[in-house]
Amino acid sequence: MGTILDALTSKFLTKLVQLIENEVVMMLSIKKDIKRLKKNLEHFSAVREDAEALAMEDRRIEAWWKNMSDVMFDVDVIIDLVMVHSQKLLLPPRSVCCNQSMVSFFGKLSFDPKVARRIKDINDKLDEIKMNTEMFNLGRTSCQQFQVTIVDRNKTSPVDELEVVGKQIKQSVDDMVQIIVSSFHENRSSVLGIQGMGGIGKTTLAQKIYNEQVAGVLSTKRTTPEWKNIRDSKWSIHGLPEELAGSLYLSYSNLPPELKQCFLWCALLPPNFEIRRDAVSYWWVAEGFVRKEHELSMHEIAEEYYLELVRRNLLQPIPVFVDKGVSTMHDLLRSLGQFLTKDHSLFMNGQSNGAMSNLRRLGISDAVEEIPSLEEHKCLRSLLLFNNKNFKSVDKDIFRKLQHIRVLVLSRTSIQNIPESLGRLVLLRLLDLSYTEINKLPDSTGSLISLEYLSLLGCRQLDSLPAGLMRLSKLSFLWLEHTAIDHVPKGIAKFQQLYSLKGVFESGTGFKLDELRCLPNIQRLWIEKLEKAAPGGDLVLKDSHNLRELGLCCTVASTQEIIRYQIDEVERIQQVYDLLIPSPSLEYIFVVAFPGTMFPGWLGSKPELTMPNLRHMHLNVCISCLELPPAGQMPHLQVFQIEGADSVESIGTEFLGKGVGSPAVFFPELELLHITRMCSLQSWSLDTGNPCDIMEGNLPQSLMPKLKRLLLVDCPKLRALPSDLLINLTRIHIEDAHELKEVVNLPAVVWLKLKNNSSLRRISSLGRLQDLLAQDCPTLDQANNMWSLRRVYMIDCMRAQEFRNCLAEEEQGILFHVATDGRNIFPDETLYN
Repeated sequence: MGTILDALTSKFLTKLVQLIENEVVMMLSIKKDIKRLKKNLEHFSAVREDAEALAMEDRRIEAWWKNMSDVMFDVDVIIDLVMVHSQKLLLPPRSVCCNQSMVSFFGKLSFDPKVARRIKDINDKLDEIKMNTEMFNLGRTSCQQFQVTIVDRNKTSPVDELEVVGKQIKQSVDDMVQIIVSSFHENRSSVLGIQGMGGIGKTTLAQKIYNEQVAGVLSTKRTTPEWKNIRDSKWSIHGLPEELAGSLYLSYSNLPPELKQCFLWCALLPPNFEIRRDAVSYWWVAEGFVRKEHELSMHEIAEEYYLELVRRNLLQPIPVFVDKGVSTMHDLLRSLGQFLTKDHSLFMNGQSNGAMSNLRRLGISDAVEEIPSLEEHKCLRSLLLFNNKNFKSVDKDIFRKLQHIRVLVLSRTSIQNIPESLGRLVLLRLLDLSYTEINKLPDSTGSLISLEYLSLLGCRQLDSLPAGLMRLSKLSFLWLEHTAIDHVPKGIAKFQQLYSLKGVFESGTGFKLDELRCLPNIQRLWIEKLEKAAPGGDLVLKDSHNLRELGLCCTVASTQEIIRYQIDEVERIQQVYDLLIPSPSLEYIFVVAFPGTMFPGWLGSKPELTMPNLRHMHLNVCISCLELPPAGQMPHLQVFQIEGADSVESIGTEFLGKGVGSPAVFFPELELLHITRMCSLQSWSLDTGNPCDIMEGNLPQSLMPKLKRLLLVDCPKLRALPSDLLINLTRIHIEDAHELKEVVNLPAVVWLKLKNNSSLRRISSLGRLQDLLAQDCPTLDQANNMWSLRRVYMIDCMRAQEFRNCLAEEEQGILFHVATDGRNIFPDETLYN
């Protein structure tokens, strides 16, 4: 699928064409060298597709490839420097006379001689590299570029991971994959059989093995020649560690060049790091990996890159996130990425050291106690520190020496002061200072003319923003949540490229909600402190046709208790919410600490008309609302979470609404249901109120037919679960439900966790239940009709022996684990994902 060089060459040539068309640049002394650079790079579109693989097998070619990579990094820097300097030159100084011609003005300009010299040096290096003619295939056509397409991700009938449970299944899959991979290494073929009685899961196991092995590559191929090409591919590369060869390397080598860069970048992240689609997309954009195409924004394209890596099994989505928005990278894939980038990138853990010339990217884990000196790494372009409390300060001149930095992540470090030299980073595109202890940003922040992403999330000591911040016209992401900032300056509307704005609020002479009407590209928006907002006359979000995520928040006290308001204040806040009607494009809605007794009309009456594409609904700490909105009417809703609705005493027909279609289906796409901290909830019914449904037997099929997970926590007055209705529910966690006496008649549940339920006595008729985890359930002593049960873990359950006696007839094959001293003997829950 081509080398990373293909993607870089294409990107550089596009930028160089822009520079050559720039009249300012062409009036400068560097114009000849820019044209020469373009001509040189055109030659490199003919580099052999197997150059990267050959470099691993031949020391001489390895040196050539390393040279090539270093020069390409330098080309990237120099092109961006030229573009930045040309932008500065477009702003003539105030001393220029108003009648002086612009041609005359630009004719007197001189370009930075250091940059000009570097362009000449790079051209000389490229001329030298071109002399190795064996690395070029002059007859080669340019590599076909990866096209972003929206595909049906369920087309290949994936395994439902929620139904694959237990360490034994995982071990069996790993063993079978190892056997298959070994046969490839030994250049032999074999046929493997899976035996067992009907319904035991043979097909599921085979699908799981397929998804874990050669599948990510094959799923992208559609024709016989393409499959033959995979068969005849180079499955093993001399010089590649054995455990990284075979299908692992093949999965990487068959990636399009753009995706290769994104995959390799993820190897900089710590082990088991939760890779969030929204965050990693910005990192990739900041690094320049994303190629603009179609009408999609750069961030939308980056999100599709992420999903493509998930489709190819190079990132493993965490099942609880039904939108695949959070994933991890397997350790072996991480090792492969680190091996392939060892010449220019480094992830430091406790054993690593930073001794590397021309280091371009550096990730530092929380295990590193002594932070290495950074000043010597003058070529560094990405510096990532996550949760390292040993990183407390930097030298005041540090950023004068690290001027190539594009991505700077200091999240959850102990740094308190950012030096003024930060403003020297004219190439910096992403700055993440989230959850640090900084109390101010330097005034020079306004000089970061390339900055696109700024996260100040959780900087609780930060109480103000520098005035120069409003000059950063390229900002597309601004995150101000959970800080001590009490004033957002007016002028947010100037940020025409804003894609994500979180934590903004009205304040005195500063920001007003009306400014939101001037942000045509906004897709993710969180508005805080809505109790301070004044109701206006316009629907400020009506023209936000790209809006996908919306958070509407009033202030929550640190104790998680809502702030109490006077009646007239509640009415005013209600008016503000009524005017914040989202556009139909919305997919995620978060309502936090809403103080009214009834949700806004656009949410509480016919939400399917206002938000027809909604997939996630989160209602948190709305303690005065008396009933839930009719979410069952929403055709695409996949996740519903309600927390802290203290005034809701029952859940019933108002929650189901009128359903979708005819005959009506209620919550047709719902997969995840969380009900937490509902201190007044006593009853929950899924009765539709239509006797015809019961008479015709439609009810079980029409109620939440795709629901897989239920989390029920801190509902101390709830007396019973809905009976006989949740027919497809596979995984349940019930905690602090002290009035609940039984869990019965849930035919599809395979995993059940019960914790601190003081009145629970009986579990019955869970015919597919395989794993039961119980803790602090003192009266639990009855069980029957659980013939699939395989593992039981009980901690501090006083009647554990009586419970076990109830399973005497079914006990053969059941593993019991009992602890009475509070020890946590529960298995790692990720084994069940």
